[in-house]
Amino acid sequence: MGRTADNLRRWWTALVNPDLGGELVVGDTGAAGFERFLIGLIVSLYAFYGVSMGLFRAEWLPPVVSAVKMPMLYMFSLAVCFYPLYVLNVLFGPQLRPGQCLRLLLLAISANAAAVASYAPLSIFFTITTSRQGYSFLILMHVAVLALAAMASLIVIGVVFRATARRAGRPIGFKFMLAWGMLYAFVGTQMSWLLRPWLGSWSGPYEVLRPRGGSFIEAVWALLT
Repeated sequence: MGRTADNLRRWWTALVNPDLGGELVVGDTGAAGFERFLIGLIVSLYAFYGVSMGLFRAEWLPPVVSAVKMPMLYMFSLAVCFYPLYVLNVLFGPQLRPGQCLRLLLLAISANAAAVASYAPLSIFFTITTSRQGYSFLILMHVAVLALAAMASLIVIGVVFRATARRAGRPIGFKFMLAWGMLYAFVGTQMSWLLRPWLGSWSGPYEVLRPRGGSFIEAVWALLT
């Protein structure tokens, strides 16, 4: 319990103080234990929000499935993006080692997870008070929440990355950060489409995974129009 509380303090301090966050990324003291803590924290926070999404159908399976899908979405996206992001870091960035690069990305995803989970109480409220006819509203609400949380995490990763680069003595440019952000965003949106439905549309029986077809952008455009 004491180790968990200590890691929790280190995590929060790293988020609110970029310089300490950069030191945490570059340093190797207790790194393995801290990375395991971050993974557990990320999974727990996303699962909490996933439960709030799945309550829409008032059945036991959708909240469980959404609680599993939310962490999968971000961790699978990290797995797909890690190698190209690491190569970009080596060729054009501060040349962090693989473990340091992973720690930085986990720190950024944890910031996103915290932002998403903070909205879970409101998500539960709107979910249980919205009728079936409000399905499109709930979908767009969740898209907006995840988009805002993504922007917050990009700000965090940008600030911490710059602090890390300063500590490593290798400054980075805006284009490098933009390339990182765009790559992760594109993979993340497509991954969210592959793992749908989040709420489970009332137009048919609930499906854990729907057949692939279309894209995330097409689906959001259809809801808006």
